[in-house]
Amino acid sequence: MKEWDRDRISEFYLRQAQEAERYCNEVRGKIKRTFSYEAVFDEHMAKFYVYNYLHGRTFLESRESLLEELNEMLSQKVAAADCFDQERFDLWRNNYINYEIKKHEST
Repeated sequence: MKEWDRDRISEFYLRQAQEAERYCNEVRGKIKRTFSYEAVFDEHMAKFYVYNYLHGRTFLESRESLLEELNEMLSQKVAAADCFDQERFDLWRNNYINYEIKKHEST
C-alpha cells in the first residue's frame, strides 16, 4: 500500500480540473461548427465539476475520508447549467467519481 500524500493528490485533482476547463473552453468555439462537440463538452464539463470539487479539501487528509466523500458525491445531484445534456453530464460525472473510488480502494 502506498503512503497517503494529501498534497500530491490535491495537486493531481487541480491539474485534472484545469485540463478539463481548458478543453471545455477550446471545444466551446467548435460547437457552432459541429454539434458532435456537445458530447465532448459535457464529458469534460463533468470532469471539471468532479476534480474542481476535490482539490484542496479537508477530506483529502485520509483515504477513508476521501472515499466517504466520493460515495456521498454519487448520491448528490448537480445541475450543470453549462452542459448540453444533463443525463450525459450525470453519466460522465458518475464515471469519473466511480473511477476515483476504484482507484483509491485498490491502493
